[in-house]
Amino acid sequence: NGRYRSVMELIDLVPNSLSFRVFTTINVDDESEIPTGFTGRVRRHVAGSIAYVAWYTEGRLHNPGKNHPAYRRFRPDGRLKYELFYEHGELQDPSPKVPAVRGYYADGSVHYEERYQTGKRQDGADGTAAIRKWRNDGSLRHEMRYQDGRRADRPTRVAARA
Repeated sequence: NGRYRSVMELIDLVPNSLSFRVFTTINVDDESEIPTGFTGRVRRHVAGSIAYVAWYTEGRLHNPGKNHPAYRRFRPDGRLKYELFYEHGELQDPSPKVPAVRGYYADGSVHYEERYQTGKRQDGADGTAAIRKWRNDGSLRHEMRYQDGRRADRPTRVAARA
């Protein structure tokens, strides 16, 4: 609808090389302002703070680089709340050691991780559970296993102590 603000910027996406890429950045107040088929970076601000930064290729979320997620959501104080890695619009682990989804507590410690292959929850190749959540003290709260997007284990019930 023409309300977004567009800015051209340069970014070095390939460390230790002379490769640069020109990309378009738009600042939006609402997702409906993102043009169909857009390629570039979208920034959304809420109440004067950056709410998220998202990278698109041909209208789909897509990581701008191997180690840079397609979507990062921020807390009002600017700290990272969660990040999502996408390939061609589908959640995808960027590497065997890095999950597609990672959420953080306000203090920056990891709250949860989720592993995906081509948009479906999937345990890691190393046997890591598809979903893992931690308590704020860093201890593991629970894990859930998935194969091809389907739950592969039954929830474990812990008996209450008398």
